[in-house]
Amino acid sequence: MFQINRTHILIALFTILIVLPVAAEQPALNDVLPSMSTEDRSVLISDSELLRFHADGVSPGLLPNTGLTAGIARQMIAGDLNIGIEGLFFTSIDELPTGYRTMPADERDLILYNILRSVSTLQGLEYYSASRDEIRLLFEESWVIADVKKPKDALPDPIVSTIPDEDTILIHQKDKSFGNNQSEMTFCVRSDVFAACIINLTPMRYKGIIRVVNPENMQIHLIVVPVEEGLLMYGTMSARTRDVKSFISRARNSFTNRVIALTGWYRTRLNEEFTF
Repeated sequence: MFQINRTHILIALFTILIVLPVAAEQPALNDVLPSMSTEDRSVLISDSELLRFHADGVSPGLLPNTGLTAGIARQMIAGDLNIGIEGLFFTSIDELPTGYRTMPADERDLILYNILRSVSTLQGLEYYSASRDEIRLLFEESWVIADVKKPKDALPDPIVSTIPDEDTILIHQKDKSFGNNQSEMTFCVRSDVFAACIINLTPMRYKGIIRVVNPENMQIHLIVVPVEEGLLMYGTMSARTRDVKSFISRARNSFTNRVIALTGWYRTRLNEEFTF
C-alpha cells in the first residue's frame, strides 16, 4: 500500500504555491504619501483632502510615491507650467462601497481603470463657481473622437476587458468657460496604480474669445492609488499662460474647484460601479 510521507506532502504544497496566483499586496497609505509635515498629514486624514496652489511656477510636491511618479513629475516640469493646483484626496476603506472591498482584485482594478476611460460621464458635471457663488455646469459636452478635425463625431467610451500599460485617445469637451476644446488623453498603469493625463491640443479661450492657454500648455492629471486603508487620489490642473498676476485670484478658485469636481466625479462613478 502506497504511503504518503512528509516529503510527498511538502512537494505537493510547494507545487500548489507555484500554481496559485499570488495576490498583489496594496501599499500602506504612509508608504505612498510624499514628504509632508505632520500637520499636512493630519489635514489629509481629517478633511479627506489636502490642496496646494502654485502661483509662480509649478513644482509637483504632492505626487504620491508610485511607479508613475517620476514620469509624471518630469512631464509637468518639462511643460514649464507657471500656475496650477495640486490636491490629494483620501477615502477610508469603511467609506468605500462593499463591492469594492469584497470584489477580487483583478476585477476591481479593471473597474477602477475603466472609470477613467468613461469620458462621456463627464458630460453634465457641475462645479462650484466662486466668481458667481453658485453651482455651475462644467462640461456641456464630453466624448471620445477619432479625429481632432471632426469633434462632433462622438465615439463610445473605450471600455476595455484587459488593462494595457499605456494607451492614448482623443477627446472633445465643451467647457462652460473655455468653449470647445480637443485634447489628448493618455492612460498609464503601474503596479495597480492608475493614471490619466489630459493635454489640450487646441487653444483655450475664456468665453470663447480671449486666448488664455496655447495648445499643449495645459495639463490635467488624475492618479488613483488603492492602499490598505482605502483609496488615495491625486489631482492637478496646471497651465502655462500669460499675465498670471492679473487674474491670479480667479484662476486659483477656478483651478481648485475644477480639480475638486473631477476627483468628485471619479468617486461618484466608483460608488455607482461598486454598489450592487
